[in-house]
Amino acid sequence: MTTELEATLDCNGQPFNISFNYKKNKAKAILTLKGILDGIHADKCLTDLEEVYLRAWKDNDAFDLKDGDFVDIHEQIEDILEDGVITTSELEDIQEMLQDVLTYGQIDDFGYEGTVNHLLGFLSGISADDTLCDTEIEKLTSLLNKDENLISKWPANAIKKRLDTILADGIVDEEERKDLLSLIKAISGQSLLETGLAYGMSADFSTTHDGRICLNGKKICFTGKFLSGSRKAQEQKAIEQGVEVKKNVAKGLDILVLGAVASRDWRFMSYGRKIESVLTFREEGHKIEIINEELWDALTFLA
Repeated sequence: MTTELEATLDCNGQPFNISFNYKKNKAKAILTLKGILDGIHADKCLTDLEEVYLRAWKDNDAFDLKDGDFVDIHEQIEDILEDGVITTSELEDIQEMLQDVLTYGQIDDFGYEGTVNHLLGFLSGISADDTLCDTEIEKLTSLLNKDENLISKWPANAIKKRLDTILADGIVDEEERKDLLSLIKAISGQSLLETGLAYGMSADFSTTHDGRICLNGKKICFTGKFLSGSRKAQEQKAIEQGVEVKKNVAKGLDILVLGAVASRDWRFMSYGRKIESVLTFREEGHKIEIINEELWDALTFLA
């Protein structure tokens, strides 16, 4: 029997109606853009990839352009893209506009979630050009050090720990720079340049890359949207491999599988409540793995 909630979701478990969670999604999109702009401005240079990033955000169809706030924001982004430069004046104007939308639209009171959305947008901004300069690393360090609540939880705690290790000797060598960039890109979902999404991004994070995991008898939960077929198709494939499919995350779970494209209704950007729950359980000592769609496909292909 189909429940009322299930009737509102498509075959990938995502809401049919765009108005579902609209206010939170609007805040998420705007906070993400604020972070992206801060990150891009950190090196005062708009590269071709960063232009693609802003255009992807603008062209995302998750919001109806009848929303006057988004019409105004789109016009501002077009002005920035026209000459490929974000001037101090342009940055101040658009950030002020974004803050006004949050404040006067009464959609800025999302506490920790809002802070994380801004952080993930910032990570996307500084890593979109596939490089990390010293100025960007310094600004990221400053951003993290300003909020003890933020760095007490994922994903900020993982980034802070890596940064502290890298900066312990006062030198950032190329191997450390590459390692930090890889972590940032995985957390912020940099595959958006391939999918064309700018929030509700690609989820390529995994806790393991072991391609020899035995699936038979495992308890597995799926989340997100899959490029290689619907979530129901993935669940059927799992059952054929002797897997017990679970609808929700619990401490007895073995694996959480992430679809390559995250929903606009995920709690943050490149991971959702299920991922957050798994990470919390892992910190408590429970051995639950998170794997992305690429590894999942490889495991089921070999099985």
